Amino acid sequence: MNRIPKVMNRRSGSTLVVVMMLTALGTLAAGSVAFCIGSRVQQTYKQVFLEQAFYLAEAGAERAASDVAGGNESTKTLTGTLGGGSYVTDIQCTLVTGGEVQIDVVSVGTVKNVSRTITMHGLRSVSWARYALWYDSQSVALSIAAGDSFRGRFYAKPQLSFLGASHFYDKAWTGAASYTSSGDAPIFDFGLVVNAPVETMASVDFAALQAASGLVLEGPTTITINNATLSITNARKGWTTPTSQPIPAGGVVYVKNYTSGTTTTLGDITVSGPNGLGGRLTLVSENTIKVVDNIVYKNNPTNNPSSTDALGLIAKQDVAVQTTAPKNLQIYAHLMCVNGGYTVIDYDKTVASGNRGTMTVYGGIVNLIRKPVATSSDGYKTWTGYMKNYVFDTRFSLNPPPSYPRLVDELEWTAWEG
Repeated sequence: MNRIPKVMNRRSGSTLVVVMMLTALGTLAAGSVAFCIGSRVQQTYKQVFLEQAFYLAEAGAERAASDVAGGNESTKTLTGTLGGGSYVTDIQCTLVTGGEVQIDVVSVGTVKNVSRTITMHGLRSVSWARYALWYDSQSVALSIAAGDSFRGRFYAKPQLSFLGASHFYDKAWTGAASYTSSGDAPIFDFGLVVNAPVETMASVDFAALQAASGLVLEGPTTITINNATLSITNARKGWTTPTSQPIPAGGVVYVKNYTSGTTTTLGDITVSGPNGLGGRLTLVSENTIKVVDNIVYKNNPTNNPSSTDALGLIAKQDVAVQTTAPKNLQIYAHLMCVNGGYTVIDYDKTVASGNRGTMTVYGGIVNLIRKPVATSSDGYKTWTGYMKNYVFDTRFSLNPPPSYPRLVDELEWTAWEG
């Protein structure tokens, strides 16, 4: 009988142990590789799901923006599905100080239990009060003086002409291909868009303004503003002497034309407010608004940033400063002249007391036709009418006067997170 030597037995046992250890190590290595591959695959899938969820959240946010742009300002929840995921979008509308609506949107997209969130704070339609100056045409060739500054939006369809350095702190557009300057070049913080698409005030809806008004009057109307009280004269209403009325609910007074037989009587507004407006008010005329005295705020925003006093003057034709207006006139309001322009009556004539001093418009001017307010020669050594001091009311970027018309399909927001 042959016997296996004991030495060979021991070697075979050792080899078996080594093989088993190597097999175990191989198994562990293979398991580790498989785990890493599986983990990375899961991470890859999760990243894909995160991207898909983000786009779904964006889709919900865009649907909310479209809803707001359509004029809907009410709290609601929007839902939808797309592909293998879904979104839930909450629109929260809150009435804030000054009568405006604060809109916040939170949109959550979800794919395979993986979610992404997008938040828009302060979503709003852009108001026409966002413009420091806007005009479609000009009645005569006009220039922008050296030193003029614009802290709100600026739009001019005609070619711009500058008499020296002026400063544009916000977006600026012109329908022309270039501009001219006889002095230092103007400064555009956001650049100047040339050959800009033609803009229009067609979205200004007088029927909607009338529907939003708390007081509708017919024919010539005189309004003197005194804090939160309006002293009104209107023959059609039987107010043949000044009659005190509170600022109406909603803050809009609408004065319309009326026809009797073959005669049409125009709904002009003659307005003044030397004692200051304490509140929020928009005056709308189906014809012309005539300014006969200073119009200021009770709480001046230039030294009281918390002031919520606001005035809008919207005329279908002109906003016209009358010859009876005082020297160094102050108008604190945003002005809109839908078919006409802002102007000074007899701007080219010398008055008995000499020139009229400086006219301050603290608000903004939107007019179809830019009209003159002064003439000058010899570098303003000789001039008629008013020297102009136009200052944009930056509060109107976020909080315009009551029921102020909005631009079509244009939105902005205060903050975006996502």
